[in-house]
Amino acid sequence: MSAPARSLQLGLILAVSLHAFDELVIAIALPTIARDLGGGDWYGVTLASYILAGLVSVVWAGSSIDRRGPLRIFVVGYSLFAVGLILATLASNMWEFVAARVIQGFGGGISFTVAYAITNIVLPKDQRPRMVAWLDSAWLIPSLLAPAIGGYIVDYLNWHWVFIAQLPFVLIAGILLYPRLKPLNKTPAPGSQDSRRAIGRALRIAGGAGLFVTVIAQPLNWFWLILLPLSVALVWRPFLKVMPPGFATARVGLAAAVMLHFWLFYAFYAAELFMPLIMIEFRGLSSSVTGLAFTSCAITWVAASFFQAWLCTRVSLFYSLFLGMCITTLSVAAAASLLLPQVPYWVVYPAWAVAGVGMGISFNTVVSATMDYTREGEEGATSTANGIAGSLAIGLAAGVGGAIINHGEQAGVGFAYSLGLVWVMAGIACLACFGVIWARFRGVDQPH
Repeated sequence: MSAPARSLQLGLILAVSLHAFDELVIAIALPTIARDLGGGDWYGVTLASYILAGLVSVVWAGSSIDRRGPLRIFVVGYSLFAVGLILATLASNMWEFVAARVIQGFGGGISFTVAYAITNIVLPKDQRPRMVAWLDSAWLIPSLLAPAIGGYIVDYLNWHWVFIAQLPFVLIAGILLYPRLKPLNKTPAPGSQDSRRAIGRALRIAGGAGLFVTVIAQPLNWFWLILLPLSVALVWRPFLKVMPPGFATARVGLAAAVMLHFWLFYAFYAAELFMPLIMIEFRGLSSSVTGLAFTSCAITWVAASFFQAWLCTRVSLFYSLFLGMCITTLSVAAAASLLLPQVPYWVVYPAWAVAGVGMGISFNTVVSATMDYTREGEEGATSTANGIAGSLAIGLAAGVGGAIINHGEQAGVGFAYSLGLVWVMAGIACLACFGVIWARFRGVDQPH
């Protein structure tokens, strides 16, 4: 591999690593941040704000890459990410913190989309699974450092340093990637109106989803009758417009792969996002101890991604997806056992390590499949569809889970009961994944 290619690969890995570090750290630090800023009721909304903002920028990034190349949107994305980090550091209340996370989410969604779109543009399809595995490996170092560093900062220093520490690495990633992305620039083709329309759709999707998760987090009242249908109306049509044709019915091919991406992310993150509440609030463990569960998952996820790159040449697409989903589902069920006081807390470590294996196989398979089903010149559109599916799934998992917990507290039911319902939602999403795999991928050969 040439020096420019190595710089590009390293820069893309670092870009994804920043996204990974931030996601892992915020999962560990948010219970403390919410307590410090007086926003415990906004736990789910805070998690969703970053993701839903990223949803908009994913569409923006995909459209810009297809028309202009990746350089311009890359500069915008990393600037927003840096500004969001600074504002999060300066936040003095929960509303300011949520606003900072929204700005940071715009930047994070762009950086993630650029990384996967460049993989699709630059590499031939037989090399993509390995590069996807390398991008997954970008979670490895953050998985080792983020829980330990984030837990130490939260327990012994001040949570503001969680965001300050990321700024130097944003600069390094920019230095590595800027000269490598410049040659990929394009002369803008006609279609600025289509680009604006795509961004407008993304704003409607994020706005509608944000309204939905905000409303359901509030006590049940007559506003629900007006605002919930409005939120669904805002989301539905623009969502279908940016998804591949046939998405609503999970048509065989790209549409089914993106649909599976959505349900896979909902199933996994509905459990992972609320794992800290089980361990810190329910079990009374420290942030540092809690972080080790995320470390174990991320390490095995990376290892399983490389295993899948080897596996995909030997088994069918169906068996690769089915194997990964079986492992993931069993792990989600095992993690739910922590809600039983008699189960020792250390069970979470092997359970979530095995979940990483399942996700490494499933995620690499489904993302590689979406790339292989993509027509030339539509790489940005596929990255957009994948980004929206993943972002909306995580945002809804965070928002719905937070709403379940809020309503459980208002109804006076036990905390464990509310968290159990969150896990039930994750289980339903697992069943949806099996349904898509069985109906749309059975008998389909590996696309590579």
